[in-house]
Amino acid sequence: TFILPMLEDLVSQYATPANEKGLSISIKDVESLQNLFAVFDEKWTAEALGNLIDNAVKYTEQGNITISVIPYEMFLCIRVADTGIGIPEQEHAKVFSRFYRSESVHDKPGVGIGLFLAREIIALENGYMKVSSRPGKGSVFSTYLPL
Repeated sequence: TFILPMLEDLVSQYATPANEKGLSISIKDVESLQNLFAVFDEKWTAEALGNLIDNAVKYTEQGNITISVIPYEMFLCIRVADTGIGIPEQEHAKVFSRFYRSESVHDKPGVGIGLFLAREIIALENGYMKVSSRPGKGSVFSTYLPL
């Protein structure tokens, strides 16, 4: 399945909530993504990636959300990067746990199921997810889909 149409749909879906907060949301190097494809279920992968984008909008107060795609030999990596509040390193492994919510986000709506479900969906497609983040600097959630 080609990756770009799904990403463009997701960006248009989250453009309004992002714009309402004064955030920009974009896909990096769109021209180079025209022919990139991977093995995935479009509906469920969009659900998983939508969750990452939704979190990026929710936990970013200023700056931008950038989606980029990096082809590797066996996987296609989709990165959702934000300039949000970030996640302390000791919480990186926990954020994918069911119902886990950081102390720093208890004032935001949510129940802590989104990242858990996103990772489960991607795992069922023989892919995986990783996070890298620094408090105050933002987060990058990387989703790897098999080619």
